[in-house]
Amino acid sequence: MTYTITGHDTAGALTLKRETPAATIKKAGELLAEGVTEIEITDPDGSRYTAAEFAARHAERV
Repeated sequence: MTYTITGHDTAGALTLKRETPAATIKKAGELLAEGVTEIEITDPDGSRYTAAEFAARHAERV
């Protein structure tokens, strides 16, 4: 399964992919710490979440 992380930084839009919820949450946290804004995560089913919503939804799987 692939999870897509999108966001914006000073250079523009970025899109990254991760294979697990844990890796997705980790990368989203790193991006937030680096100042990336408007982070959104799309799961394999096409549902979209903010980083916080995704982390809360998948906390039991991490």
